[in-house]
Amino acid sequence: MQQQPAIQEVIDLHTFFEAWLDGALPESDAAFARFAATTDPHFILIGPDGKVLDRDGVAAWIRRAHGTRRGFRLWTTDHLIRYEDGDCTLVTYLEWQTRDGVTTCRTSTALLITHAAAPNGLQWRHVHETWTRGE
Repeated sequence: MQQQPAIQEVIDLHTFFEAWLDGALPESDAAFARFAATTDPHFILIGPDGKVLDRDGVAAWIRRAHGTRRGFRLWTTDHLIRYEDGDCTLVTYLEWQTRDGVTTCRTSTALLITHAAAPNGLQWRHVHETWTRGE
């Protein structure tokens, strides 16, 4: 069964993050292009600690972190479309990470905007993460 484009984009980008951080992808501009193609120039991330990063800050962190989390697992569940119109989609999901045998979970809310040239036809504009499950 095919996912809605916004949900597929959430799954695909997190699959990229897992492979990049684990080192399964080559450390190359071509491999990293997946992140650049799918984030809007005005993208911001509000992490579960409240820290705000813009697109360049997130890109720099992810780029430097290539291969630093061997055996890392990252996946998303409980995807819900909260709002959708012709220009944007608001989606919530749980993001799970297992690192060094410890699994954490955060609730994420993402605003994706229509962009024909982006993977799945959407770019990430805004993400807000909150710890869940007693983190």
